[in-house]
Amino acid sequence: MKSTVPSKKKAPTHEKWSPNVVCGIDLTQFSKHTQFIALSSGVLSFFIIYGYVQEKIFHIPGFRSHGWFLSFLQFTVVTFLSFLDSRFISRSPKRRDPPPYYEFMILSWMTVGTIGLSTVSLGYLNFPTQVIFKSCKLIPVMIGGIIILGKKYKFSDYVSVLLMCFGLVWFSLADQTLYPEFNVTGIILILMALTVDAMFGNYQEKMMRKYPDFSNADIIFYSYSFGSIMLFVWLIATGAFLPSLKFVAQHKDVYPLTLLYSTLGYVGVQFVLGLIKSSGALICTIVTTMRKILTVVLSFIFFTKPFTEQYVWSGSLVLLGISISIYTRNKNAIYIGFNRTVGDGTRSLLNFIDSHRKPLSEQERTVLQV
Repeated sequence: MKSTVPSKKKAPTHEKWSPNVVCGIDLTQFSKHTQFIALSSGVLSFFIIYGYVQEKIFHIPGFRSHGWFLSFLQFTVVTFLSFLDSRFISRSPKRRDPPPYYEFMILSWMTVGTIGLSTVSLGYLNFPTQVIFKSCKLIPVMIGGIIILGKKYKFSDYVSVLLMCFGLVWFSLADQTLYPEFNVTGIILILMALTVDAMFGNYQEKMMRKYPDFSNADIIFYSYSFGSIMLFVWLIATGAFLPSLKFVAQHKDVYPLTLLYSTLGYVGVQFVLGLIKSSGALICTIVTTMRKILTVVLSFIFFTKPFTEQYVWSGSLVLLGISISIYTRNKNAIYIGFNRTVGDGTRSLLNFIDSHRKPLSEQERTVLQV
C-alpha cells in the first residue's frame, strides 16, 4: 500500500547555478590548489598590466585633464562587455524582470564616484601615490563607522589606521618635494573616491544578496550602463565632452589603449570574484595587496620618475598597517589555514619518506625485536 503522506519538496536553492565560471570556464572541475594558482595568477597578471596601461594613457602629453572622458570610455566598453557576458557566457537559467531601476541608479552613482574620482585624481597625483592611497580604504570606513554609526573599534584597528595615515602623509610629502606639479586636489579626489568605495562595497553585496538570480555580469551591466549615461551628462554639462573628443581624435593611440585598459579591468574583476568564491575574502585581500605592491614597484621600473628612500619607508608603514588589519580581522582563519597547511605538509613529507624507505633486512629486524 502506497503512503498517502505527501512528500516534502525541498526549497529551491541556487546551488545548481553556483559553478565558479571565469571567462566561460567552470573552475569547479579542478582542485582547490589548481583554482588558486589559476585565479591568483589571473588577478596579478591582468591588474598589473591594467595599471601599466592606465599610467601609459596618462603619460600621453596633455591627457591629464581628460580623466572624466577616460572614465566615460571605460564605462561604455565595460557596458558592452558585460552585456555580451550576461547574454552568452554567464547567463542565469532563472531570468527575472529587472529590479527597480532606482536601486541600480544608486549603485551606478557609487561606481562612478569610486572609479571616476580615482581616475581623475591621476591628473594631479603621481601614479604610485594614487595606488598607495587606494590601498587604505579602512580609514574612511572607520571614520564613517565612528561618526555615523557610533561604532567602537579594537585598539589594533586604531594602530593600523594610524600607521596608514602616517605612511600616506610621509608618501605625500615625498611627492610634494620631488614633483613641482604636485596638487593637493588629487589627494582630495582620491579620498572622496575611497569614501564612496567604502559605501559601494556594502551596497553591491546587498544587491547581490537581494537579487541572487542575477549574475555578476548582470549587475555590472546595469550599474555601468547607467554610469555611462551619468558621465555623458556630466561631460556635456561641464563643456568637457567636445574638447576631450577633439583631443582623442588627435591622439589615435588613446582608443586602442582604452579598449585594452577596460577589457583588462573587466576580466580582472571576474578573476577577483572567482578567487573570493574559491578561496575566500582573506586570500583575495592578500593577493590584491601583493598586486598593489608589485604595481608600485613596476611603475618606478617602467616609467622614469624621481625616487627617494622616503617612498620605501612610508610605503612600509602603509603595508604594516594593512597587514595588521588583515591579521586582526581574520585571525581565526589564518590559524586554521596555517595549521591545515602545516598538517598537510607534514603528512606529505612522512608519506614521501615512507615511500622511499628501504625495507629492513633480517638482521635489522632481529635487532629491533631484541
